[in-house]
Amino acid sequence: MDQNVIQHHKDRLLKAIPLVSHYIDKFNAINKRWAGAITAGLIETGCMKTEAARLFEPLIQDMRATKIKYGDIQEQLVDAILFEMVKKVVFEITDAAKFAINILKRNLFERTADVGYLATDAEIVSFLKTVRQEESNNDISRRAEFVGTRLADYRYEYTVYNEIIILDRHGQVQVNIDPENRITASKDPLLGKTQAIDLHHDLSEDKYVETFRESDLCPGQGKVLVYSQKIEDPDRQAALGTLCLCFDFKDEMERIFKDLKQGNDQIVVAILDGQGNVMSSNRPEILSPAAKVPVDLNTDFRFLSFNGKNYLAATVATDGYQGFYGLTWYALAMIDLESAFKVDPETESLDATALSKLQHFSKDLSAIKAASEILLDDMKLDSINGQVKASKFQAKAFVEVLHFVKWIGEEIDDLFSAAIQNLQTTVVTSLFNDVQFRAFQGNNIADRNLYERANDVCWWALTPMFRELLTKHGDHGLSESERQALTNNLQYINDLYTPYLRLVLADTHGEVVATSLPPDELEERFVEPDMPSGQALVGMTLDPNLVREALGLTSSKAYCVSAFAPSILYGGRPTYIYSTAVRDPQNDKRTVGVIQIVFDAEPQFQAMLTDVLPKNEKKAVLEGSIALFADRTQTIVASTHADYPVGSELPLPNHFFRRPKGARESTIVELGDHSYTMGLQVSEGYREYKRGDGYDNDLICMIFVPI
Repeated sequence: MDQNVIQHHKDRLLKAIPLVSHYIDKFNAINKRWAGAITAGLIETGCMKTEAARLFEPLIQDMRATKIKYGDIQEQLVDAILFEMVKKVVFEITDAAKFAINILKRNLFERTADVGYLATDAEIVSFLKTVRQEESNNDISRRAEFVGTRLADYRYEYTVYNEIIILDRHGQVQVNIDPENRITASKDPLLGKTQAIDLHHDLSEDKYVETFRESDLCPGQGKVLVYSQKIEDPDRQAALGTLCLCFDFKDEMERIFKDLKQGNDQIVVAILDGQGNVMSSNRPEILSPAAKVPVDLNTDFRFLSFNGKNYLAATVATDGYQGFYGLTWYALAMIDLESAFKVDPETESLDATALSKLQHFSKDLSAIKAASEILLDDMKLDSINGQVKASKFQAKAFVEVLHFVKWIGEEIDDLFSAAIQNLQTTVVTSLFNDVQFRAFQGNNIADRNLYERANDVCWWALTPMFRELLTKHGDHGLSESERQALTNNLQYINDLYTPYLRLVLADTHGEVVATSLPPDELEERFVEPDMPSGQALVGMTLDPNLVREALGLTSSKAYCVSAFAPSILYGGRPTYIYSTAVRDPQNDKRTVGVIQIVFDAEPQFQAMLTDVLPKNEKKAVLEGSIALFADRTQTIVASTHADYPVGSELPLPNHFFRRPKGARESTIVELGDHSYTMGLQVSEGYREYKRGDGYDNDLICMIFVPI
């Protein structure tokens, strides 16, 4: 953060920070008494004999010089307090804004894969072919009902959508799943824009269209977020219609805002469009959807006024996710100046041991304190020397002046000590809150990400081709062309959904029937040379325990997950593998195989942890800080530090790993040869994931900042 910006707004900030104003008033009062003491000393020397006056005049000059130097140090202390308190608030609101926009964009990145996958769904394509061929109304109605049921199943898995619409080439609605949305046709320009995209030439171009505004696709619902993609006949590469996925933007923002309450719930947060219009806010009574805020990304903070109140505000852009930035949106976070700098009562009970360990955390404070102590020693020395000299001339009145100066020095020292301790408490409390909230963010990102993995495996297991061909494989075997069709379908999915290293289909004995290759941008690494990879996995037998568990699931909506353990499907490295049964299309109770999707744990978890590492004033990762995920057994699942590798045991007291779901705390720990401020949070799930869906696997996110 730029110190000059704070200095530019110094007067305005001081009015908002009573604590700093209190210290300034105290310093001014002391300095006034100090000036009075020096004046009294001058008067006394004026009444002395010439020899005595000459002896005491240099002492008076020293007292003046010391007072001037102390004035400079007082100013430095005030600036340091001001800087740290403003930095605390600005970092807090900036982190809240970053959390909101980045979490949202991570979620929307998944939608871009969804729309690409569903637009090629064989049942939807077949249905629109029937519509194009203008077959009987009875046949179309029957197929529409089937497709509607399939889309409802899709929405059950991916609860982020509140409407899914299939339109033909002419904009006529053929299927939609929201019974309250009684639309029959659309003239929205997004349909023409979507149809104009060539799905086969420029591979770098997005194949979908992202739209956020009012639309006749969802009349009366205000602005809606729609992901649309052209549906084609794969044989003729001819347009059949358009798929529209309507994202439940309102619900998602409510969830994000609820999560933000885990931090400072006094912070007002809003998502802005590219022109600064408020799209959603956690405090609509302050920032309503009708509000417009000037967008400024070039300053660390600024002041805004709403409804007669002044706020300290920060606006940020998204960091993007895997190259996805989406529509130009920003996040604004701000806090009322009246509450921004209030001292938290809990800071008064901050552990004394913690404060003692962190007393040198701020180099600026240590330097100011050291300079103050040097000047205090000078004052004491002046007082002692003066008293010795005064006794020679029996200058009792001057001795009283010297005693008074000594008391002033002690008062200044007490005030400096109190101010520095208060500032240290502010710094420490801010640090404790920060690492704790970052640990929450880490788990929040992980839970959201893995929620999508659970959805994916259940949905892909319903793929008609997988069900039909695995049924045929069990009954009669497959031709080479049929095996290739399974492989191609798996590869198409995997190329869209890059959080996976590979996708695998196996029969009821666990023998691999088909597998995808890792997408081009993913790296496959092996713990040992000559381990099987690629299509060499076909014919191998999967872990029997996970196969048995998947086949034993009683519903197509249920899934299971491996332990975080080494797998041949991940080059012998540890990861999570999500699995469920593939079922006979004619008999849902009969299982015909399993699908396993291999989470690319290493880079995915690394990216999550890197995102939540604390940053310094230059927005670089704080040197020496560490982030990691561990499980209940103290086994490290992911880490940003080479000294704490994946699979090793984290050497901390085991009580940290027994905290209940959702628990958070911050403390000071010893790790290796260093002391750290540590924040931790135990995962608590997201939506239905890990919340009554039968899956229990608590991850503990820990953030460490060296002290």
